[in-house]
Formats: sequence, C-alpha cells, structure tokens
Amino acid sequence: MPGRVLSREDRDEIAYGLAQDGAVAWTVLAARVGVHRTTVARDVKRNGGRAGYRACVAQERADALRARSRVRVLVSDPVLRARVTDELRDGRSPAAIAADLAAEGGAAVCHETIYAAVYGGHLEVKARDCLRRRRPKRRCRQARCASKRPGLPNISTRPDVINGRGELGHWELDLIIGKNNQSGVLTMIERTLRFGRLIDLPNGYSAENTLAALLEGFAGVPEHLRRSATFDQGSEWSAWPLLAAEHDLSIYFCDPHSPWQRGAIENFNGHARWWLPRGTRLDIVGPAELNRIAALLNGQRRRSLGWDSPAALWDRACAAT
Repeated sequence: MPGRVLSREDRDEIAYGLAQDGAVAWTVLAARVGVHRTTVARDVKRNGGRAGYRACVAQERADALRARSRVRVLVSDPVLRARVTDELRDGRSPAAIAADLAAEGGAAVCHETIYAAVYGGHLEVKARDCLRRRRPKRRCRQARCASKRPGLPNISTRPDVINGRGELGHWELDLIIGKNNQSGVLTMIERTLRFGRLIDLPNGYSAENTLAALLEGFAGVPEHLRRSATFDQGSEWSAWPLLAAEHDLSIYFCDPHSPWQRGAIENFNGHARWWLPRGTRLDIVGPAELNRIAALLNGQRRRSLGWDSPAALWDRACAAT
C-alpha cells in the first residue's frame, strides 16, 4: 500500500546522507526522513543510484510523473473492465485474474491495478462483495502474546525441511466454524503445493467427528504425500494420536493465538470464506458444494507457485510415486 510521498526536503536529507557515506543503510536514511526503507531505496535507484543521486533531479522527475494525465486501463477499456468485474463477482481473486490475462497474451493488468480499481470505485462491484476478506481496506496483522501448552508436540520442533517447504506431504489443518458455532467444515492444505481440501462435518466438530473427517481426508491422499500435519491447540484435535498412528504422520501444534504459524491454511480459509461467510449454516452446504469451491480455488494460478495452479501441481505430484 502507498505511503507518504517524499518531499524536496526529504530528498535533500537523503542526498546529504549519501554524500557523507555512500554505503549508508537504507534503514538509516529512512529513519531520518520518516518513511519506509524501500521508499528511499527505490527513489535512489531510479534516480542515478547511490553515486549519482541528486535531490533536485529526483524532485523534478517526481513532479513530472505526478503531473502526467493517466487513464486507468480498467476505466478506458470497457471490455476488459466487464470481464474483470464478472470474474470478481464469480469469486475469482485479483491475482488469478491477472495471471490468466497475462497467460492469454492480450490486454493485461497486474493484480494491484485490480485492487486499486475495486477500492477506487472504478468497477461495478464493491470490495465487500468480491474480495475474499470483504474488508473495505487492508489491515496489518497484529501479533498476540503466545504461550506453549505442555504435552503437545510444539511447532518449534518441526524440522527445517518442513518449515522451508522443501518436501511434499506436509499439511496444515483447521476448521471453518458456521452459524452460532453449531456447524463446521474441516480444511486442509498441502504446504508446498497449496492444494487444499474442504471436508464436510455434517454432525458437528466434536473430537470424534473431527477425527472421522481427518481419516477421510487423509485417506484420499497418496501415501507418499502423507508426512506431517500441523494444527492449532483446539480441543477438536484431541484424537490426534489415532490419526498419527493410522497414517504414520508426524504431528505438530502451533502456539496459542499464533495464526501466522499456519499461514497457508489461514490464507486458504480466507479464500473459502468468500463462499462460506460467517453466519452460514455449514451443515447444509454439502460435500458437492465444498468440492466445487475447492476445485475453483485449486484451479487458480498462484503467484507463489510461479503462476502455476495447485491442481496442476497436485496431479503431477500424485503421478510421481
């Protein structure tokens, strides 16, 4: 998201700092002018670099760029605007739409352009109606105090090969909870391929029912893609030793109130919530609809996968025994 624009005084301070020490860290310069370090780094790099940076030249270039009359492509091209709007209404993410447009080789926009058009009111659809989180603006993630619960295999013991996504077969799991906390859906995602599944919980999410769904979910996974599972510390996972024994899985638990330790499943749940918003009775959704949602999410190209799709990578991984 954009931050404060550099002023002429800011650029003078940056130029003075570079004149004193050509190798000064961006963080030091950023602290002097009160902006993020990347703002300083980009301004210097686009205006002659450390050795050639001149405040007056940089300011003149910035003023000229700011004065340009720019017509947004999603405003000027009604066909492209209609397509992007329709796909957003269908629940597709801006990143996936941009990736498809780029792959087709025609008119292309980046995902940030789509976000800007949505938030700027240039499309016939609002953020709360098309974006996964339904938020009017982005917000920063806030960390909360966490403490470890004894007796559970903690995520701190998880090997580097899992943390670094260097091996297939490692899963993160969670629940999406329905209306009045009376229903739920089991979600699971493979960390490296980002391939996700949605498993129906028609009888609620007690430990017994959740275990049955876990066994069902992993039964549909090839043996060479079943290595570990990571959970939060909810009581619904209390039957985890039975799961570990049945499928020979290594089990790990995150710290309390630390959703970023399972970032893949948190992201997957956020996408799935577009179809399963809070307040939905999930016990009447049904496996067919859950499979449809999962297929759509898995079929979308991902930037984190080099603009490949989880479904395509999953098919290749399943075939490679």
